[in-house]
Amino acid sequence: MTIKVSFVVIAYNEEPNIGLALDAITALSGLVQGEYEVVVVNDGSRDGTAAVVAGRAARNPDVKLIDLPQNRGRGHARATGIAAAKGDLIANVDADIVLPADWLLRATAALDGHDAVGGTAVPDGDVAYVYRASRLTPRVVGATTSVAGGNGLYRREVFDLVEFDSSLREGEDVALNQAGPRLGLSFATVPGLLVEHNEHKTFLGSLRWLFESGMGATRQLLVYRQIRMPDLATGAFLTSLAVGAILQSLVGTPVGWALPIVVLLAASTQHVRTRFETPAVRLPNVCFAIVLDSAHLLAYFIGRVAGLSWLVRANR
Repeated sequence: MTIKVSFVVIAYNEEPNIGLALDAITALSGLVQGEYEVVVVNDGSRDGTAAVVAGRAARNPDVKLIDLPQNRGRGHARATGIAAAKGDLIANVDADIVLPADWLLRATAALDGHDAVGGTAVPDGDVAYVYRASRLTPRVVGATTSVAGGNGLYRREVFDLVEFDSSLREGEDVALNQAGPRLGLSFATVPGLLVEHNEHKTFLGSLRWLFESGMGATRQLLVYRQIRMPDLATGAFLTSLAVGAILQSLVGTPVGWALPIVVLLAASTQHVRTRFETPAVRLPNVCFAIVLDSAHLLAYFIGRVAGLSWLVRANR
């Protein structure tokens, strides 16, 4: 039978989530056995991710496992899965995403007039840990890319024209969203199509991810020359550090360092307000979320500075 849709699922240390993700995919409305496939790319996981997938594959011949020997990053994992996919349509799904039952039907209908479409993950990826820890109600926040890597449906012809950059450990979806329209492709977000973001990172793992995201955001700014709100927030924080250092040298007291702390807390407060419902009755949870988010934003800002190393390497 002809494979109508291939689901390419990338996973790295996703043992707690991969089963839920696969169960949601295979339960989608509109799927016919033998007319779809689920290609899971285990990107060198060090936990039991591969074993969970192998168990699903043993019970369902439409599930296939590609077990990479070492972690190469998201770009390489996506490119590997797409190269193995046989479907007329290709759906990219992250292992910590749980699709609603009508995802495929709504995404397929939305492809009329577009080359790729995707939904919106809730909670937003940059506050997934804060959500789990604070238990605040997340807001629906539009992604910075039309079709985020976590859930997107593509016509196969897209990948005849453009590929995911195998060299990128993160930000591969941003690069594809930048390249696609330049080639005349239309990418769009499906209004109201929400997917559950079921991340399980530890606190340190989440900080590391925000640091890496910061590095990627600096690379994206230098490559695409498009200023976004995170760039402005980073600029404000780095400016406060510089002004604080000057005040410190002039006044000779720690008062100068209060400025970047105030800016960081202000940025975190605004960030939490835009990502969560923050009613007064949940004030302790809101304050806790702001403290956690401040740590994450600091890791992101440090990553933005570290990302300048990409420019140095690129110019060698």
